[in-house]
Amino acid sequence: MSVEPSYRPADIGGCPDRRLLAMLVEQAPQGVVICDADGTAIYANAAMERLTGYARHEICGRNLTFLQAQDQDQEGVHKIRQAIRDGCACRTVLRNYRQDGTMFWNELSIVPLRLNGSVTHFASFHREVSNKLGESAGEARDPTMSTQTMLAYLRDDKLTGLLRRPYFEELVRRDWALAQRESRRLSFLLFDLDCFAHYRDVFGRQGADQAFRRIARVIGGCFRRASDLCGRFDEDQIAALTSGVDLAQAARLAEAVLGRVRDLALHHPRSLVSRYVTASAGVVSVVPAYDMTVERLYENALSALRDAKELGRNRVVSRECE
Repeated sequence: MSVEPSYRPADIGGCPDRRLLAMLVEQAPQGVVICDADGTAIYANAAMERLTGYARHEICGRNLTFLQAQDQDQEGVHKIRQAIRDGCACRTVLRNYRQDGTMFWNELSIVPLRLNGSVTHFASFHREVSNKLGESAGEARDPTMSTQTMLAYLRDDKLTGLLRRPYFEELVRRDWALAQRESRRLSFLLFDLDCFAHYRDVFGRQGADQAFRRIARVIGGCFRRASDLCGRFDEDQIAALTSGVDLAQAARLAEAVLGRVRDLALHHPRSLVSRYVTASAGVVSVVPAYDMTVERLYENALSALRDAKELGRNRVVSRECE
């Protein structure tokens, strides 16, 4: 017997019947959970019950951290906490545990829900993958896939061709450890498209994806050294890591990237900055100390990016990593 969702999504897109939206969420193939601003679950769909083995009444009223059991010291957990504090979207892969105690890899995305400009709730989307790289269970078992094809599938973002975030972060962690050992300087550059949600509203998902693909190709083309890393960091964000480049050089590189994005002249009728699509960048540079974590690099880059947005967008803010 189906259970009527305790949380009904707001009417969107002119849908004449809210019940259709409720059924859409309830019957979604991925697990869907809605939490209040404090992280307490108030709704879980049927797919979430199947994924975790917990009934929805056992999920609602609790923070989803209970799915990590005693395994709380995970990079993804810290990333989610930071995203909730910042009121921003986040995607990661976690070790979660079903009701019967079995472990599974949970690829989840969280999205802030805003009312009158303030974050009131978070929605999260969950699916089981077979490993930390985000490989879907069953996808890599196709015997027709060659080793190279499989590696490319796991490594590359399907839309942009850049590195997927889980794989990108694994490589960043590797280079971070080498830089700590060899006292090597690293610079991290984080690019975010300005007012791109408005662009998506005007041109739709397909049009936005086409534009983002072109922009990603331009940005990726600026990081061609063998030691450079470039990956999709979030929905409208691209990140890059370079070594042996100081802060001033990294900032100039970021300025050049923003110039190339502007040169694409992608018309943006609802931008608050320009007639065309622009981007902002946060740049940080550091010779990582032995006791410094890579999460601090991400935090400083996000902080610099927020400053760039607050200063009017379409600019670079750079600083040494603190």
